[in-house]
Amino acid sequence: MQLRHVIFAGLAAIAMQFDIPSMGQPTIANAAALTTEQVAAFQSKLEQAEASRELLGRRSVCLMEHLTAQQQLSAERERALGEAMYLQIELERQVAQSETAVKGYEELVQSESENVRARQAVFEKARRERDEQAKRVTICSGVLFFLPGICQAGDAAVKALGWMNDAEREYRIALPRLDNARTALEGVRNQLENNRRQLIAAQQSHAENQSAVKNLEEQITRLKAAISTINGKVQDFNIQVGNFTNALKEASEVNPDDAKIRQVDRLSAEIDGLTKDVPQFISSTEAGLPEDARKQCGS
Repeated sequence: MQLRHVIFAGLAAIAMQFDIPSMGQPTIANAAALTTEQVAAFQSKLEQAEASRELLGRRSVCLMEHLTAQQQLSAERERALGEAMYLQIELERQVAQSETAVKGYEELVQSESENVRARQAVFEKARRERDEQAKRVTICSGVLFFLPGICQAGDAAVKALGWMNDAEREYRIALPRLDNARTALEGVRNQLENNRRQLIAAQQSHAENQSAVKNLEEQITRLKAAISTINGKVQDFNIQVGNFTNALKEASEVNPDDAKIRQVDRLSAEIDGLTKDVPQFISSTEAGLPEDARKQCGS
């Protein structure tokens, strides 16, 4: 009798350990089905998650549109940069040519000035000689009045040499040549100044376009990174929404087991955290983006 009691007690313990139903007893469900209120609460979280996913999706599309616009603007700036660079090189060449021309005309003006001074000196000397000759003729006529033809003959012989007239003619020719050289020098100097102003403007345009291209490339890089990060978050939502939808469907069946209920609770908490994190996620992800992109895609 004692042995039978011991065996029976052992079997009872094993049955309790492995949750084996007692003979003759009906099977009892491990957990009750979800209530209508629970299903509604879970469904609300699911809808909020889907709305957050759609928000991120729209934001990604908007940022991609802004990225396309920035890339187009960058291409235009690249073309403008190339044109400014070509213009700068051309103007640098023209400035160098103008500087050479100015130097050449400065040397020409200096040479013509020296020539004018030399011709003027010769002319002044010739004029003094003429005046002295006139005085000599006067004196000669006063002394040799009885031989009037002698003095005039000597004066005529001096004038016949023509060097006085040649000196004056050469001086008169040298003056307009100097004026022409000075006018030409003024012209090339004006051209040089004009070329230098254009060169400064081209250098500024080149620098501005170069800076704009650099800034746009940085913006494009940040936009690409933000879009990639947002798309990754959308994929997280896709996975969580899919898992939560399936788990909720299974847990809503008649007499679900405890594991399914626990899975719904766990996924509900995860998707709730994912949804609540969206504002902070957007703020941190878009922190470095251009202000117009944030405003445009945040509306």
